[in-house]
Amino acid sequence: MRPLKKQSQQQSVSLPRARGTGTVRIIAGQWRRTPLNVTHLDGLRPTGDRVRETLFNWLSHFWGDFSEIEGLDLFAGSGALGFELASRGSKKVILVEKNRNAYKVLCAVRDKLHAQEVIEIRLADALSELAKINKQFDIIFIDPPFALNLHEKAIKEALLYLKKGGYLYIESPKEWDAKILSDLKLDVVRQSDAGAVTFRLVSKQRDLI
Repeated sequence: MRPLKKQSQQQSVSLPRARGTGTVRIIAGQWRRTPLNVTHLDGLRPTGDRVRETLFNWLSHFWGDFSEIEGLDLFAGSGALGFELASRGSKKVILVEKNRNAYKVLCAVRDKLHAQEVIEIRLADALSELAKINKQFDIIFIDPPFALNLHEKAIKEALLYLKKGGYLYIESPKEWDAKILSDLKLDVVRQSDAGAVTFRLVSKQRDLI
């Protein structure tokens, strides 16, 4: 992987434009093509179909089967990542969403799918809720509203709850300074771009030895 250029503090980050109200769809699994309503919120960027398809191809390559996988979607938004994981047969997925309206939409979709045993949804601040969840996960999705600059803090906190051999999925602006990953001794095992966004799958380096 090419060395990442350090971004100066004065350099501005051009943020991808937030999408408006609409729907995205679950790509594969038992709930394939199920629409997920996108609540109109500033900064909400549902992870697009192409990005999710690429991400889950990566995960399928590493895991093969999802039946024992437990995941955490820290900034759930539309729920596209968490519902996709559950649709593909994961054991448990917890979605955390701070906005009450978005939370209600997520609960409505889960209840419509009769997925209460697999999908748990919490109305809470993502980072403060981690200690209350107090368990470890095979994958933790980190895709906060870009304007809030929560990536570094979220990554540091999430690492405490990542299982050995687990992955963090990180979605960020292309201009985001990813030096924190090397500082934390995280290995970027997969990386790609989609428009103004870079998405990465990372793991603790010592877990790969």
